Amino acid sequence: MIQQLTGQWLASGLKSIDARLVEQVPANRIATAVNHELGLTGPAQTVPSACSASNFALGYAYDLIVSGEADLMLAGGADAVNRSTHAGFLQLGALAADVCRPFDVDRSGILTGEGGVALLLEPYAAAEARGAHIYAELLGYGANCDAKHMVNPDADSIAACIRLAHQSAGVSPDDVDYVCAHGTGTPTNDATEVAAMRAVFPDRLPPISSIKSMIGHTMGAASGFGAAICCTALDQGFLPPTANLRTLDPALGEGVDPVPGMARPASPRVVQNHGFAFGGNNAITMFGRAA
Repeated sequence: MIQQLTGQWLASGLKSIDARLVEQVPANRIATAVNHELGLTGPAQTVPSACSASNFALGYAYDLIVSGEADLMLAGGADAVNRSTHAGFLQLGALAADVCRPFDVDRSGILTGEGGVALLLEPYAAAEARGAHIYAELLGYGANCDAKHMVNPDADSIAACIRLAHQSAGVSPDDVDYVCAHGTGTPTNDATEVAAMRAVFPDRLPPISSIKSMIGHTMGAASGFGAAICCTALDQGFLPPTANLRTLDPALGEGVDPVPGMARPASPRVVQNHGFAFGGNNAITMFGRAA
């Protein structure tokens, strides 16, 4: 839509756009513009839940596919780095001093990143019928909001969201072979995320790693990239690593396996993808190996 308007303005002889006009374009026009560009006719929904937006979008698409309301859906997220993003996290004291070190004793914060990602969802039988390469199966999802604090995550709410995701997917904690963490590298997030995991996995923590250590925190695209790497891990047989980890924080407790340094050959069957956002907006997607 912005491109379309830009073209109209340039055609009329204008050489530039007042940036304030761009700020006034409603956020829902992003999805509408994608539909227009690709010639899609189904629902176009922009989910503005920040760092968990992609998982919320995947859950929304999942519901439309399962209910039969849509034949296929493109779902994911995108975000661009700008000065206000950097300034906001700097004021919060959440930016890393050098590199992002999730789960490290010396972790100090995030590195902002940018990018876009989308996954194609369709009924399993339809994908088989057209001979598609099926990377993974979206088994279900969980979503909630604790609304307790604008920036601090809540372990009880995250644990509740994990249980909702397991219930939706029809799996138990023992079935989960890997967790793609939200893993921002801030002291609070990593400790809270592990505490929530212990509440759901009291006997065994599955391996849990953070791809943000490699690509930065891509905000609205973050859990979409997590979903993409989960599908790839299921399809190709490996566990994604946590980069930059030098010393695992002993305060996280025993049994934490962050897959340090390098990817690990494995045969995961069920994986869990975390997405948490300011305001307590939590969304978790569950993926299974394609049959």
